[in-house]
Amino acid sequence: MKIETIRVWGDSILKGIVFDPARKRYTIIKDNALSLLSEKVMTPILNFSRMGATAPEALRAMREKVAETSLENQIVVFELGGNDCDFDWKAVADAPEAEHQPKTPVDVFAGVLREFVAFVSQAGGTPVLCTLPPIDCKRYFAWITRDGLSRERILRFLGAPERIYRWQEYYSTVALRVAAKTNSLCLPLREAFLERVRGEDVLCEDGIHPNALGHRIIAETAMREMVKYGFSPCI
Repeated sequence: MKIETIRVWGDSILKGIVFDPARKRYTIIKDNALSLLSEKVMTPILNFSRMGATAPEALRAMREKVAETSLENQIVVFELGGNDCDFDWKAVADAPEAEHQPKTPVDVFAGVLREFVAFVSQAGGTPVLCTLPPIDCKRYFAWITRDGLSRERILRFLGAPERIYRWQEYYSTVALRVAAKTNSLCLPLREAFLERVRGEDVLCEDGIHPNALGHRIIAETAMREMVKYGFSPCI
């Protein structure tokens, strides 16, 4: 199948964001997943990813950007979920016994994924969902409590740091399930990372953002899947 354009709506992962330990801040890595992929394909890659983006926000942005545009012969990637499953940790620490909702409840998240698939398909494009790269829950728990939020109070809500991993995994499973039910393609990012076994080797200090090696894994996975499904943008 000939592909003329690859459009990407994602969060900080496909934006290319990493945590720079030397500068103690987030930055965009030069050899990020999409820049590495662009070296291997002739097809233009349009990246609309944004740090902090949730699935509902990305879907709204995509609808506005695409509008009545035909997406024929285009791949449209939707890489969201990491921010959707996250909680307001300050609110949790302030009131650990209260009911707290993630930024995007899981049923809303699933509905947005289905809307994305329907919208892209109706416009003639090929929708691609993504499973979520696994996180290091211990690193992330240390990260969210590094500035003084009470570890004890947050644990009263969570039960254990591992709950963060399982909750994020739940959203990844939802993406996989929606892809299966809608007969859509799904980029197996989580599976590609887990094959490495030692997840800490592919993540930044914060436990959630892929590092340089992680970005190479994403690019390699995308390239492999394109070949597998017979897309022909390769050099």
